[in-house]
Amino acid sequence: MAATTPHVGVRVFSDLSSTVASIDTRDSTVIGMVMPCPNIASGDASKFPLNEPVRLSTDDPEMVAALGAGLAQDAVAQIASEGVTTDLIFVRVGSDADDTAQHGLVVGSAALKTGIWALLDAKSQIGLEPGLIISPGFTDRRVGNAANPVVVAIDAVCERLIDCMGVVDASPASREAAVLHASDFATSLNIIDCYPAVRVMLNGSVVTRPMSPHVAAAIVRSDRANGTPFKAFWNKPLKGILGPARKVTYFDGRTDSDANFLNLAGVMTVIENKLLWGPFSTATDPTVRGYRSIKRIRTRRSIEKAIPRALRQYSGQDLGPHLVTLISTALAEAIEERKALGALIDGEIVWKRGLNQNTSLRDGVLKLTFRQEETPDLVDLQIFAEAMPEAYDTLWSSIEQAISSLGNPSIRVAA
Repeated sequence: MAATTPHVGVRVFSDLSSTVASIDTRDSTVIGMVMPCPNIASGDASKFPLNEPVRLSTDDPEMVAALGAGLAQDAVAQIASEGVTTDLIFVRVGSDADDTAQHGLVVGSAALKTGIWALLDAKSQIGLEPGLIISPGFTDRRVGNAANPVVVAIDAVCERLIDCMGVVDASPASREAAVLHASDFATSLNIIDCYPAVRVMLNGSVVTRPMSPHVAAAIVRSDRANGTPFKAFWNKPLKGILGPARKVTYFDGRTDSDANFLNLAGVMTVIENKLLWGPFSTATDPTVRGYRSIKRIRTRRSIEKAIPRALRQYSGQDLGPHLVTLISTALAEAIEERKALGALIDGEIVWKRGLNQNTSLRDGVLKLTFRQEETPDLVDLQIFAEAMPEAYDTLWSSIEQAISSLGNPSIRVAA
């Protein structure tokens, strides 16, 4: 019996699909922003339907103006002031004079995909997916001596999106209040907390605004400059701020400073007026502390995000040695490319017989282990200064040589 449909003649079965999948990192990092627009004109409301993702370019003055005066329009201006021209995912939520109710509108409903949760549908609706989420003005207050509900929602959405982090603002009241704010997310790998607020020039006036839009823009700027999300973005100046709204002390070589206190507690800050300072996320709990580096988190998450979509092409193919080698090769090439970029120290693909029992293989289940270790960013350079008494031996030898070279019999060296 023929293995294919019988035919008299010659047939060609064309397959132009790539045999080894390319596991590519996202080509850009998109900022998702969820905010109310209390001053939006009635004629402009249709441009930003409630709880629906809208593509908003920082380079489109007409759309930015349509937001109406307020924190949302200011946040777009803050992002643009960092020298970044980018498309944002903007979700407008309703306005409420009651603070608790307003936070509830920003949080939205996971079931109805409103508020922060509307960002989950951005990819299918407007073709953009957030890599960063901000909601300046609504993330800094702890509610009822508990975690901020907007940040809680951002954390959950980031977990769903995988390659995404929330850039939020800690309490601006004091460094202790900021650390308490960050401690609510000590077990999360998704949150970048910022302190203090910053002074900026908006519409001809110097005002105090949340730092998060500037930090998010700095991340986008760094990703574009490097072509990947694999590099650290801190230790570079924020371009759009005049300075911090509160003094943050920092002393080179000493640990007793505001900046060091904040950084070790998982809070990013600004030193020397404009320098963005802080390598760590809020992940300070012992269970996750090993991955507190924002650089390492973003590197790992970007790889984890890229793998499923790239390897989807293999689903439905015959499970056998050839398919396993193709998949393994695709993963191995992804490791080598990222090693060449300095993102990974090393990595390997492992086939474990114990994970691939006959019953699993029979059901079409293949399990490969992807092992990798990301390159850390230097955060603590320690130089140990010591005396060097043996240097006098060198000095003695030099003096002896100099005297001997004179060739004067009246001048000699003695023991």
